[in-house]
Amino acid sequence: MPAFPILSVSRKPILLFLFVTVFIFLYQIASHPKVSRTMQSSAYYTNYDERACLPQRVLDKNPPTKKAKAAIVILVRNKELEAIKETVINFQNVFNNNFDYPYVFLNEVPFTEEFKYTIRQAAPNASRIEFGLVPEAHWSYPSWHKKKYGFVVTLLENKNTIPSLWKTVQQYAKSRHIDISMPQSPSSSPLSSASSKRVNNNNHNKRLLFPYFIDPSTGDYNLCHFWSNFEIASLNLWRSPEYRDFFQYLDQTGNFFYERWGDAPVHSLAAGLFLSTDEIHYFEDIGYQHDLYRHCPTKESSLGCRCTCPEGTTDKSIDHDQYYDTCLPVWKQHVKHEKKNLNWNVWS
Repeated sequence: MPAFPILSVSRKPILLFLFVTVFIFLYQIASHPKVSRTMQSSAYYTNYDERACLPQRVLDKNPPTKKAKAAIVILVRNKELEAIKETVINFQNVFNNNFDYPYVFLNEVPFTEEFKYTIRQAAPNASRIEFGLVPEAHWSYPSWHKKKYGFVVTLLENKNTIPSLWKTVQQYAKSRHIDISMPQSPSSSPLSSASSKRVNNNNHNKRLLFPYFIDPSTGDYNLCHFWSNFEIASLNLWRSPEYRDFFQYLDQTGNFFYERWGDAPVHSLAAGLFLSTDEIHYFEDIGYQHDLYRHCPTKESSLGCRCTCPEGTTDKSIDHDQYYDTCLPVWKQHVKHEKKNLNWNVWS
């Protein structure tokens, strides 16, 4: 048989051809929208200066010239050990191993030895871990804060549901020697500073809130009360011997049942009997609506924090601060009057 000559073809062009073909194939796959989206780095902010998560090799190749003077400060309690342990392990692995910022753990009570040991095991490469104690005065309510009752809406009560409540409260105050008389105006008498002091059997020289509920023209109940659908109160008020005594006195009349006395006027008048005006806080800065009635922070107060309250009055939302049965103007006038009396007493 005749022999056919074997063509001597160079291997380099064939390898080059295969390489180009594979490259084009992989490029087409990587360019596919479904693939390209998964390969893009993600960040919480689109205008972030850096990627959301820098690869370790980038840090190894271009380490920061210097790190911030900072520490990782964590407020945590002993009972939260397991949760914070997992957080520290994760945080150390994905971030702090690169920078070695010191940890500072703070608690309202001393950390247990178990807590300290577990945290050190969670971050074995951390060069510095400190455990501190926050003083109780810094952790809890400040000694000057002293507010015991807070409201956001004050309005008129339905008179038909409390026909005898005011008379009963007056009788209780008299039986317990609580002075609920209206204070005199500072300019009416040189002795007004003394006569305007409210006195009860436990709080001498304490100016009670009670005059807020008195109609100055008649001396009767003006029907104002704090709407208890929203109220923030110290439990020390409701648990106090004075309030429990007051409630028992009212309860024995049977008129919670027979007249439908509500919790709102009872809470309000109790605050009037046992608290001073400066122990009451009006939450002007909280937007709130119950049924149709609504309160929104006023623009004049500049207290609304990202509050999206509707404006005006509609069939679904009533601006109660401007409504006919609001007691807000009465409250503001009362506070103004109390401040005037307080200043008079100080200078007297």
